[in-house]
Amino acid sequence: MKSESGLMSRLARLDAAISRFEAVLCVLVIGLEVAAFSFWIALKGLSTRNEGSELAGLAFRGTFAALAVGIVSYRTLWRRSPGARTLLALAGATVGVAFAWATKNFGVSYFANWINWLQDASSLTLLGGLRGVGTELTWWLAMLGGSLATGGGKHIHVDVVLRFIRPRLRLPAVAVGWVAAALVSLTAVWGFFDHIAIESFGAPAAASPAAKVSIAVHEGGRHAFLLEKQIGLDLRTSLRVLGGQRYDAWLDGAEWNRWVRAGGWERFYPPEDLQRILMPDEALGQAHPPMVVMPSGGSDRGLIARDLHLIFPLGLFIIGLRFLLRAALAFGNVAPPPDEYGSGREASPG
Repeated sequence: MKSESGLMSRLARLDAAISRFEAVLCVLVIGLEVAAFSFWIALKGLSTRNEGSELAGLAFRGTFAALAVGIVSYRTLWRRSPGARTLLALAGATVGVAFAWATKNFGVSYFANWINWLQDASSLTLLGGLRGVGTELTWWLAMLGGSLATGGGKHIHVDVVLRFIRPRLRLPAVAVGWVAAALVSLTAVWGFFDHIAIESFGAPAAASPAAKVSIAVHEGGRHAFLLEKQIGLDLRTSLRVLGGQRYDAWLDGAEWNRWVRAGGWERFYPPEDLQRILMPDEALGQAHPPMVVMPSGGSDRGLIARDLHLIFPLGLFIIGLRFLLRAALAFGNVAPPPDEYGSGREASPG
């Protein structure tokens, strides 16, 4: 009995630790999503030229400047009366709007260079652009929310049957439902993985499960290699973009060829594929975009997003385990919230 009690106690602590970890991850994901979209909106606002009736960029500049100057004015004049601080803050906001109007097209080309680089020739491109980042973060948040709901007994469940059975039978009935939900979730893990292996990694539909796993692992390694190479290019490009140089003007054909030949690409691509992405001799003086090219052909946009689709089978696997953990805790008298299967202790065994 003591060993069983110790096991249940450890399972309960594990369940609580998982929930805490997932809650922290939810906060981080939400923060990343808000930061990503805020940064992108700021870049779009600062890179939009304000001419004629097209004043969307000016609206952003004016709003941002008014808020920034107004808040600073209000906070720095804390010794004055609230009424005076409010008036000065409004005056500061007006100054901010005036400043935004006077500089409505200042830095447009500079910030346009930034946004074009990030969207068309950076690691963000491999993620499918901002839309791809937002989509993947949203799916991640959905899976974390589903797992948290499962662990806390807040998932959607149908309790019609529970209303017509004796209280002592409610917990076993719910536990059977949890086990069934776990089986469905764990079965769906392979269904999603199988689809991703075929659609994202190019595995033949008729291939064996082991072959599909092998292909997914190999292609995932290839994608990780391309991401690593792109990050290296990004580090070199970002300094030039920060200094105002065009993102697609610094890398010429000769330097591109040296970069490819010294990059260890032969680990994943045969020589004939690498030859396709090398610049010909007559074009060595021309600029090459600082963006990795897939020697085997195909588009590299959204390449890493294909790997991130694995969040679906991973999330379902964790949810399935949490259903099983929940059932084990219930039968070990470490009961879940009572409102899920009836009134508390009546439903607990023993």
